[in-house]
Amino acid sequence: MSLNATAPLRLLVCVGPRCDETGGGRALHAALAQALAEKFPDALSSGRVALQSRDCLRVCTRAQILRLEPSGEVFSDPAVEDLLRLVAVELQNDDPL
Repeated sequence: MSLNATAPLRLLVCVGPRCDETGGGRALHAALAQALAEKFPDALSSGRVALQSRDCLRVCTRAQILRLEPSGEVFSDPAVEDLLRLVAVELQNDDPL
C-alpha cells in the first residue's frame, strides 16, 4: 500500500424519480455492478472502486446519470463499456511506482 494512496474511485448512479423514470438508473446500476465484478473484482473487494446509488444527484435529466468521485465528473446516459475503460485508466493512474 502506498503512503500517498489516493481516494477510492466511487461511481454514483442516480436512481431518483427523474433519472430512473423508466428504470434506466437501476438498469445502469445493475449492469455496471455485474461488469465491475467481472473486470475488477480485486479493486472492488479492496475498496479501490465502489459502486453506489443515490436517490438524487441534483443534475436531473430524463436519462441515466452517473457521477464519478472524487473528480465530480457527471455522465448522462453513459455506456457501461466506456465506464469500464475509465475505471481501468483511473486504476492504472492509482498504481504506486
